[in-house]
Amino acid sequence: MNPIRRRALFFATALTLTSFALVGCNPSSDKGTGTTAAPAVEGTAPAKLILGFVPSIEADKAVANAKPLADYLSAELGIPVESFVSTDYVGLIEAMASKKVDIGSLPTLGYVLAKDKNAAEVILKTAREIPATKEVKTTYHSMFITRADSGIKSIEEAKGKRMAFVDPASASGNLFPRYYLKKKNIDPDNFFAQTMFAGSHDGAVRAVYNGQVDVAAVYDDARNKVEKTLPDVKTRVIKIGETDEIPNDTIAVRAGLNAALVEKIKAAFLKYSKTDEGKKALKAIYEVEGFSEATNADYDVVRDVAKAMNVPLDNYMPKPKSAATPAPAPAGAPKK
Repeated sequence: MNPIRRRALFFATALTLTSFALVGCNPSSDKGTGTTAAPAVEGTAPAKLILGFVPSIEADKAVANAKPLADYLSAELGIPVESFVSTDYVGLIEAMASKKVDIGSLPTLGYVLAKDKNAAEVILKTAREIPATKEVKTTYHSMFITRADSGIKSIEEAKGKRMAFVDPASASGNLFPRYYLKKKNIDPDNFFAQTMFAGSHDGAVRAVYNGQVDVAAVYDDARNKVEKTLPDVKTRVIKIGETDEIPNDTIAVRAGLNAALVEKIKAAFLKYSKTDEGKKALKAIYEVEGFSEATNADYDVVRDVAKAMNVPLDNYMPKPKSAATPAPAPAGAPKK
C-alpha cells in the first residue's frame, strides 16, 4: 500500500474536512458488490458481515480477488461475508462509521483518521516482503526518487525542480515525506519550482520515469508496481533518500462490533494467511505476505508526525477525487 496528505498550515480550504454523503460508497448501491447491508445493533453479532477494501487495482478485479477471502471468512465464522470496494478510503471510513461495513482494509493514515472519528479499531497489520532483502516486515518507508540521468543525488540537490507527492491523505506519499523535508528545513512550496499530486504511487513513479517531474515521494519500493510494463524502471529511476519507518496498513473492524466476533475474525484472518490459498489471495489483493496482531498504539508514530507538522488529523481528510496524471497542488494547499 497510503498513508494516508495535506496540512492545515500547509493546506488551504481545498483540503479541509468536508461532509461526505457516501455517494457511490454505500454497499447497498455499489454495483461491484450487490450488497444491502443493514446496520447491526451495537455489540450484537450481525446476520451478515461486509468486508471493505480500497482497491489498488480496478474495482471489478479487486472484488474477484477478494471473493476467496470472503468465502473463507464465511465458512470460518458461520456468517455470510460479502466484499465491498469503495471508490476511496474516505468512503470506506464513512461506511464503517455508519456501520454499513464491518471489516475494513484501511491504509495507515486512513486507519488513524477512522480511529479519530471513532469509526474503527485495528486488529491486525499487514506484513510484506522487502524485495531487496526478502525480509517480511510490518513497517515500511517513504522514498524519494529521481531519474538516474537527472544528476540529482540527494533531495537537497533538487532545489528549483518539479516535485510530485502522491495524495494529500497518503502517509508514505505525503505526510512522512513532508516531515522528512521539514526536519531538513525544506519548505516544499518555496524550495521546489512546482509541487503536485500524482494521484497514485505508480503514477508518481511513471511521472519521474517519463520526465514529467524531477523528483517524487512514494512508498519503498513503488517501482515494483510498474516493473512489468517498465522493465528498466529500477535502473532509470533511482532512490535518493528515505524517511523513518511507517507502520503498515491495517485490518480494522468497525467500532462497536461484538467483541467475541472480533476475536474470531482476527483468528480467521491469521489462519487464512497461513494457507496456500490464503497466501495466493492476499498477494493478489494487496501484495500481502501475512498479518501480525496490532494495537492502536502501533500507529502513534503517525499521530506524532501529524502533530509535529502542526496539522489536525481532520485536515488530512481529502475530498473524493481521481487523478490518473499529475495534477498541480491547489494554491496555498498543504506544502505538498
